[in-house]
Amino acid sequence: MATLRAIIDALQSAADNGESVVLATVVRITGSSYGGVGTRMVIRVDGSTVGIVSGGCLETDLAEHARMVHESKQAKLVTYDTRADDDAAWSLGLGCNGLIDVFLEPLDSSSAETLGQLLTAAIDSAMTSVLATVISGDKPAMIGAHALVTGNEPDMIGDWGAPTVTRHLKATAPSALKERRRGIVTEYDGVAIAFEAITPAIRLVICGSGPDVVPLVRFAGELGWSVTVVDHRPVTDDHAARFPFARMVECADASAVVSAAEVNAQTAAVVMSHHYARDLEYVRALLASDARYIGVLGPRARSERMLADMSAAGDGIQKGERLHAPVGLNIGGDGPDGIALSIVAEVSAVMTGSEVKHLRDHAGALHPVSHAG
Repeated sequence: MATLRAIIDALQSAADNGESVVLATVVRITGSSYGGVGTRMVIRVDGSTVGIVSGGCLETDLAEHARMVHESKQAKLVTYDTRADDDAAWSLGLGCNGLIDVFLEPLDSSSAETLGQLLTAAIDSAMTSVLATVISGDKPAMIGAHALVTGNEPDMIGDWGAPTVTRHLKATAPSALKERRRGIVTEYDGVAIAFEAITPAIRLVICGSGPDVVPLVRFAGELGWSVTVVDHRPVTDDHAARFPFARMVECADASAVVSAAEVNAQTAAVVMSHHYARDLEYVRALLASDARYIGVLGPRARSERMLADMSAAGDGIQKGERLHAPVGLNIGGDGPDGIALSIVAEVSAVMTGSEVKHLRDHAGALHPVSHAG
């Protein structure tokens, strides 16, 4: 997510400066790859780049293709077969054992800004959306058209040809959601359309603003998450400056945290104000909300006391599996940074639906092989 935000920033910078760029996007994968579908890199006219599409083995060759795209202003689909055990593959440093399609599209300042806005809408959305892109075919005017499918009507930019394409986009989007890492490519109306699922940025709400919140905000911010710090005190410039990766909101009444921090079903919340009565009200409110993840810092006995106090008050709140108390994964380490790392790791695993285990102990492919498209 942090890389995607950097890509969006680079597109906006190109728009602000009146520059043209080439955007390279992985649109289809068979087998293994460094990154999934949607891995991107912006390549400027001077050869400088933002982002990465592989571990470094494809970037030099892609830069040469991008130079030609810059000159011709024509989009190009490049295929790398890293499954081959031959001199051609190894001369490029390929060793990922997969087939990768990369779409290179020229963007002037205006189209760079428009596409950046579409990507921003995707990561700021309350739900996973699907980005559709025309990548090849016998209708040149359509190549490079994009559409974001999030609701009933896709947000479309570029030339999509026949109006009936909207039905195809809406009908194919559910399949793309099932192939989140690998995406799918379909043929429609004489063109190939790549579908990519874009998961919105994790929304992390932190209740508390003590010194141990600083590394948690930093780690989450560097991952590109959307971070909100809730404080019971008025927010001053000096106070907010401690958390450059987050927005701060004042919430004098802890029971109002859900509305103050705009908590919803895509929210992960961590309670760590170190004040028992305030934390109790935070947890009470969050358990009654739609928050997907609720972590509570502190020993187990403290959290059990909170639940007992809520039960005695007749709240009738069931903790369920959303409550993680004590918060964090047992990954070793201590101190604020170690605790923050364990919290970020757990939030990431829960919010992405990932099973926590050593990759060396994972049998078979790390990512399910797609047979779609």
